Amino acid sequence: MPARIDDWSLFEERYVVVLAPTHQLANRPSIGIDDLRDTVLLDRAGCEVAPKIQQSYFPEEAPRFGHCSGHELHLQHMASAGFGVILAPEHMPHLPTLKTIPLEGYPVAREVRLLVVQGRRYSPALDAFVKVARLRDWSIEVPHQSMPHATLAEVANAPA
Repeated sequence: MPARIDDWSLFEERYVVVLAPTHQLANRPSIGIDDLRDTVLLDRAGCEVAPKIQQSYFPEEAPRFGHCSGHELHLQHMASAGFGVILAPEHMPHLPTLKTIPLEGYPVAREVRLLVVQGRRYSPALDAFVKVARLRDWSIEVPHQSMPHATLAEVANAPA
């Protein structure tokens, strides 16, 4: 991290499998890495976690990628149509036509950090955001099944 950046670790979130409710793995309480070896994955272009997943969980044979895109909504529509599954952070908004299932054993996670430039006066909005984000107790665990997810439609229609 550059010296001119202040950063705070907020929380760590696991990756989940995002898939259509009609997918053959959709009725499981969790999905193992072995199950993903036989499943078509939809690849996110430029994803920094994808190479780590491939090296850690598919070292001898590359996973079966069905499609690659840099557009999240495109991948979600492909998953909704049944063309494969997506590995995504559990708090990422998704289409209401998709469901999320955790990976067994919490094998893949990412750290969510708050970054701001040092030495600059914050706007009132940014100052309030930084204070609230730093004061919040991010360690509170919310059960996965009851986690309310904002959908992409809700995010797109939210007032600015």
